[in-house]
Amino acid sequence: MGKGGGKKGGKGGKKGGKGGRAMEPDPPEEIEVAGTFMHSAEDQMIAKSSHVERVPMFNTYVYKQNKQKLGKIDEILGQTRDVHFSIVPISGVEAGSFSEGDSFYISTQKFTPLYKFADNKPKGGKKGGKGKGKGGKPSGKGGKGKGKGGKGKGGGKPRW
Repeated sequence: MGKGGGKKGGKGGKKGGKGGRAMEPDPPEEIEVAGTFMHSAEDQMIAKSSHVERVPMFNTYVYKQNKQKLGKIDEILGQTRDVHFSIVPISGVEAGSFSEGDSFYISTQKFTPLYKFADNKPKGGKKGGKGKGKGGKPSGKGGKGKGKGGKGKGGGKPRW
C-alpha cells in the first residue's frame, strides 16, 4: 500500500506540496469598483461591470466601499464589451435592498484581462521558412518534411 492508505494508495510523497497562491486577507487591503447594481433576480444581484478591459473573476467576494462583505460573484454574463455579473448574497444580505447604481467593490487582484476571453488573441509570428528537407531536385527545392529554412540536405554542387 502507498502512503495515505487504501487499496490504490494515497497521494503521499515527501517533497513538494500543494502549490498555489497565498491566501488573500479578508477583507482585502485594496478594493476597487467592479460594477454597479442593476436589479435583483431570483435572490441574486445583477451588476454591470465598470471596466472595459478587465473582467471580475468567478467566486470573488464582493464588498461595499466600507469593505463590508456582501456576497460572491457567481456568473459572468453578456458580451465581451458589455459584461454583467451575478452576485449570490451572503446570509443577512437581501438582494432587493440595493438601489440602481449602487457600487460593488472587489479586490484589485481579482480581475482577469479581457483578451483572455476575446477571439483576437495575440498570435505568434511564422516559424522558419520553406522546407527544403530530404531528397528532391538537385537545386535543393522540394522534398519531404518541414525544415526551418536554410540550405538543407540534397542540393547544391557536388563536393568532389
